Amino acid sequence: MTTRITQEIYDEEIRELMEGLGLSEEEAIQDAIKCFEMKGVDLNNIVTDSVLEDKYKEIITCLERLTCALNDKSYECVPETLQELRTELDKDIGYKVFAAKRKCYNILINLLKDCEKNHAIVKSTLETLTSLMSGYPDLLDDEGIALQTQLLERHCDTVTLQCLLRWIRECCIKHELNRQRIFETNVFEKLKKILMRTDVGALEVKDACSVIRALVLDDDIRHEYGKAHEHATVMAKGALDVITGLLKRFKKETKVIGDLMITLAALVVRNEFCQEVEDAGGLKFILDIMTEYPDSEKLNWQALKLLKALAGNDNVKSHIVTSGCAPLIVSVISRMKRSENVVAAGLSCISALSLRSTSNSGVFYDCGAAQVIVDAMKAYPNNINILKQASWAIRNMSVRNKSESKEFLMYGVEEVLRDAIHLHGLKLEDNAKAALRDLGLKVDLKERWTGKGISLNNEHY
Repeated sequence: MTTRITQEIYDEEIRELMEGLGLSEEEAIQDAIKCFEMKGVDLNNIVTDSVLEDKYKEIITCLERLTCALNDKSYECVPETLQELRTELDKDIGYKVFAAKRKCYNILINLLKDCEKNHAIVKSTLETLTSLMSGYPDLLDDEGIALQTQLLERHCDTVTLQCLLRWIRECCIKHELNRQRIFETNVFEKLKKILMRTDVGALEVKDACSVIRALVLDDDIRHEYGKAHEHATVMAKGALDVITGLLKRFKKETKVIGDLMITLAALVVRNEFCQEVEDAGGLKFILDIMTEYPDSEKLNWQALKLLKALAGNDNVKSHIVTSGCAPLIVSVISRMKRSENVVAAGLSCISALSLRSTSNSGVFYDCGAAQVIVDAMKAYPNNINILKQASWAIRNMSVRNKSESKEFLMYGVEEVLRDAIHLHGLKLEDNAKAALRDLGLKVDLKERWTGKGISLNNEHY
């Protein structure tokens, strides 16, 4: 038989947990709910988060105002209220969760539907939805996806379109099901139309590309298998020519060309796509960017990401090196050695370009890559990613170039690799030991499986 308690008893229990055990409000609420449920207490008549109302009173006030505006069809104060609400939602995830429990998402969706012709309110509502769902994409439902589709199909003004694209992007991050459901609405064709518009602006291109990249993420740990590769394949088949064309069109817009390059890098997931980008002048464009913007850390990092992706095609990989990229890559790592992102991307490039290629490896030796790789490892002894990328680069440059690999030893690579193994253990052991082995150095390799010592029986039954 269930029992009931009063709101006062519930609130007092929360306060005792907070004061007696030092729990936060959220932790105290969770503990109290579990405790009461175990005792068979019915909490349906209790506002379980009432103790938090003081902390979140601004959210409550804003949502009450928006609800009144919807009921009264009076929207004069809505933009100001939405701004106040965004300020609260941007504080931390707790504010978003509380607002969601108070039907914030539903209120904002209704506001979008009711005020579709009021550009100021639509823009502000989209910005507020983005604040609410940034890091909290689970709220998206079929009604929200349908609204996204409807808005995309209209020719929105630039500012509203940007706000819409940013909301869609946030819905895709760390949420595989959202990505799949949004992709199934044929969103890519709508994004492609935006990119193909003769009057499309730099900022619209930037935001459309960010949605394309979000659709090919594989970052939701709740799902072992996603559809990133399938999404990338569909979009690459439909838009590689469009995106490579935009590279030339926006060559002087440094904020856009970087986004275009990393978008291409996310889409070239098949051999033929790499070739298509090169045939369209993509490789020459990368060379031009690295030459014309030698001091731009971000642009060089983005160029390196695209080079690494294009190296997935052996013909393109060879052309990348014969076109003169090797000395540029080594120079970028050396010049921007204080940037972990650039160093990691550069080492990854060397690894990819020297894989199964004696000639490419030889070019990197001639460019002084060996010293740059070892120096990078010495500069970042605690960065596992850089150490892994360096280990792979050493392996690929050494395994088919035994005589030249002695150059690594001249710069003290053995001590660096052994120190890395000692410092990071299992996280780096396999990669570093493989590099030592391919350098011809003594290394104790562990036999992962030795069997149980039972003799095999070849009889057939």
